[in-house]
Amino acid sequence: MKIKKSLLVVIVILCSISFTIKSQSLAYLADSIQKANKPDSNVIGSTWKDTRLINAQTTKTADPNVMVFRIMHRFGDIGTSGGGFPTLYGFDVASDIYFSFEFGITNNLELGFGRSEMQQLIDVMGKYRLLTQNASGIPVSLAFYEDAGVTPESSFKLYADAVSPSQHFADRLSYFSQLILDRRFNKRISAELLTGFSYRNYVLANVNPNNGATDQNTIPFVGVGGRITLTKHSAIVFDYYYMLSAYRTNNNNPPFSNALSIGYEVETGGHVFEINLSNASYINENNIIPYTNDSWSTGAIKLGFSISRAFNL
Repeated sequence: MKIKKSLLVVIVILCSISFTIKSQSLAYLADSIQKANKPDSNVIGSTWKDTRLINAQTTKTADPNVMVFRIMHRFGDIGTSGGGFPTLYGFDVASDIYFSFEFGITNNLELGFGRSEMQQLIDVMGKYRLLTQNASGIPVSLAFYEDAGVTPESSFKLYADAVSPSQHFADRLSYFSQLILDRRFNKRISAELLTGFSYRNYVLANVNPNNGATDQNTIPFVGVGGRITLTKHSAIVFDYYYMLSAYRTNNNNPPFSNALSIGYEVETGGHVFEINLSNASYINENNIIPYTNDSWSTGAIKLGFSISRAFNL
């Protein structure tokens, strides 16, 4: 069943690209038009092509009266015992599928919602850009991102081998808060620093046998991300989350890893298409921070792709 689902998603995405590659998106052409008309403009060109890198958010928000539709797919492990040739290096299975809608409310504010296959997570999000880098004194951009999710899955799985005994609705809620600080250094290089925390209303009182630390509701993190332009329409992108959690330090039961992802991004007309590699099974941040168990060192790497499309409303 998962094989058919994965192939269906790939077919839908490829068809979408082939039918709309000649279309032009005013939202993504706005920067080039502005620079052509106002060469001495105080505004710095777009630091990012999209509102999201791979797993991490950027400071970019959807323009007012613009909707950004996004679909993301992450396959199974490429090189572990669960992957390899028997699963065509992960192509036969899907570790997660995610789609979202983001709406530009003002020049600096967007709101949206999404849905993940894993844990059937439904989330609502908001992003507000507090500062915008410009040529007259503001050297960085700064944004605040907030996401709230609910897991309606009937067997609410906190870990692979544990099911929540609680039936309270509040136990199914999780939150993700993040500050994003970025800078475009030149025409080719942009980078960002991330900090924030993931919060789950319900966690099991599991103990790390190596240091006696118990799992916690709040997991602080720091992270980095970047974009290196290759051509006018393509770039290498990456992001990394580092968890500040004693429970997750040197814990092998279950093991925990920091999420590291790298990808190749292409802007094609009104689309931003990306193919990436990541050790994170999940796509939504509410799940990435607390539940990333796989590691690059063991070959538990997953191929994924995403496509976003801007529509003027």
